[in-house]
Amino acid sequence: LHFLQTGELMNEIEEEKSLVVIGPDEESYRGVVKAYIRAQKRIYLEKALTLLEGMSSSSNHPKTIYPSTLTYNLVLYGLANAQPSSKKNAEIAENLLQKKMISSSQEEDCVPDSNSFRQVISAWTKTGSRYAIEKTDEILNQILNDFPNIDPDASTFNAIMTLNLRLGRVEDAISVFNKMVAMHESGRIGTQPDIYSVNLLLKAMTRQRQHNQRQNLNEADDLVKTMEDTYHVHPDVQSFNIIIDAWSKSKLPEAVSRAERLLDVMERRCRDDSLAAKPDSYTFTSVLDSIARSEHSFHRAEKVFHRIEKLFQDGIVERPTIPVYNAYLNALVSSKDVDVLDRVESIFANMITERNANIRSYNTVLKAYSQFRSGRNGYFSRPLKAEELLTQMEEHSGIPYPDGYSYTTVINCFARSIVDRKAKKARQILDKMIQSYAAGNAAAKPQIYAFNGVLSASAHTHHTRFPEERLEAFTILVSTFLLLREWTEPNDSTYILFFQACERLLPKGHRLYEQVIETVVYSCVRDGQMSAKVMHALHNIAPDLAQQFEKIDAK
Repeated sequence: LHFLQTGELMNEIEEEKSLVVIGPDEESYRGVVKAYIRAQKRIYLEKALTLLEGMSSSSNHPKTIYPSTLTYNLVLYGLANAQPSSKKNAEIAENLLQKKMISSSQEEDCVPDSNSFRQVISAWTKTGSRYAIEKTDEILNQILNDFPNIDPDASTFNAIMTLNLRLGRVEDAISVFNKMVAMHESGRIGTQPDIYSVNLLLKAMTRQRQHNQRQNLNEADDLVKTMEDTYHVHPDVQSFNIIIDAWSKSKLPEAVSRAERLLDVMERRCRDDSLAAKPDSYTFTSVLDSIARSEHSFHRAEKVFHRIEKLFQDGIVERPTIPVYNAYLNALVSSKDVDVLDRVESIFANMITERNANIRSYNTVLKAYSQFRSGRNGYFSRPLKAEELLTQMEEHSGIPYPDGYSYTTVINCFARSIVDRKAKKARQILDKMIQSYAAGNAAAKPQIYAFNGVLSASAHTHHTRFPEERLEAFTILVSTFLLLREWTEPNDSTYILFFQACERLLPKGHRLYEQVIETVVYSCVRDGQMSAKVMHALHNIAPDLAQQFEKIDAK
C-alpha cells in the first residue's frame, strides 16, 4: 500500500524501471484494513483507524478515495470485538457511524447497512453497563424511524437481550423480543427471531419473579414444544437445557417429574429423527441434580443413569462424561438411603479404574462418608474411611490432590462421628491442611468452615466416658479458636460452637467457666458477631452474663 501511495520502489523491485505506479483504490485500503483487524491487537486497530482517517489524502490517485460501507464495517467490527471491551471503543464506533457514514456527504458507496448498526450496538452491549441500555435503545429507534429500508437482524436484537439479561432486566429482555416479533409481523422480514433469540426469551421467562415461578416455567415448557409453529425454529439442545435446568433449581415439588418428562421428549424426538436435538452432558447433569436436590430414593437416580447408558449403547449420545458420573454420585449420596454407601463405593471404584474420577468425584465420596448412616448404634459417619481416602489423595501420584473442601469434609466427618478422641483427630486433619497449604497447595487454604469443624468436634465430645478426653477437647477448643485468627475472621457459628463446647466440657462453677466465657463474649462483641443466635446460646450457658450484655446493648 505504501508503494502504491508514494511511488517509492521497494528494494526487491528497484531495477524494474518499466513499472508504472497507478495509485491505490478503495479495495487496496480495505485489504490492509482487513489485515489489521484480523491481527486482533490494539496497536493494529489503531493503525486501521488512522488509515481510515487518511484514505482521502492519497497523492497519486486522480480522484479522492472514500471508504466504502464494507471498509467502515470492518473497522466497526474491530472496535466491537476488541479486548478488553470499553466505553471508548463504543464511542469511537458510534462516532464513525453517525459522523462519517450517516452525516457526511460522501459517495453512495458509504451508506450504513444492517451490519453497520449491528456492530455499533454490539460494541455498546459488550461494555456491560446500564448506560449501554440507553445507547442501544437510541440506536435501535434511529434504525426504526430514519432507515425504513434497513431491517435490524436477529443478532442485533440478541445482543440487546443478552445485555438486559446480564444486568437482571428480565422484563426489558422480553420487551426487546416482542419488539422484534412486532417488526417482523409488520413486514420487516429481516427481523425474524432465530433459535438464539428464542433461547434468550426462554432464559428470561425462567428468571421472572418467583411468586409466579410455576406459571413461568409452565409457559417456558410449552414454548419449547410449540416454537416450531410459533417462530419457525426448531428447539436445540440449549432450549431444552434452559428449561430442565430451571425446573431442577426451582425447588417445586414437581421439579424432578418435569425435568424427567422433558428428557423423555428429547429421547423420543432423537430416536424418531436423527437431526433432532440430542441430550448432552448438561442435560443429564441437570436431571440428576434435580433428583439430588429433591432427596428422592437413589433408585430414581439409578433409573435415569441406566437410560443414559442405554442411549450411549444405542449410538444416540456420547459416552457419559465425568460431570455426568459426578452428578450421579451426588444424587446417590443426597438420597440418604441407608444402603446407598456400598453402591457409591462400587461406582467410584469403576470411575477410578476407567480414569474417570476428578477432585469432585473424590470430594463427593468424602461427602458420603461424612453423612450420618444407620447402624446398630444409631446414626454415625465413616471418619476412618474418609481419612483413608484423604491419605490416598495426599500420597498417591496420578490422583487429584486434596483441596480445602476435601480437608474440611473429613474434619466434619470426625465431628459427626462416635469415635473416641474425635476433637484431636479433627485438629490433626486441620494441621495437615495447614501444612499442605504451606507446601504450595493453594487450593488447601484453610477457611472458617475448617476451624468451625474442629470446634464442633470439641463441642460434641461431651458423650465420652473419659474425663481426660473432655479436658483434651477443651484444650483443642481454645487453641483452635486462637489459631483461627491467624487465618480468617470468626463468624457467629464460631461463637455458638464455642459456647456450646464450654457448657458441655466445663462443669458449671469451674473456676475457668465464667472467666473464659466472659472473655470470649467481649471478643464476640468486638467482632460484631453478637447475633440473635449467639445471644440465645449465651443465655443457655450464662444467663446473668447475657442479661448484662443485653442491658449494655439497649443503652
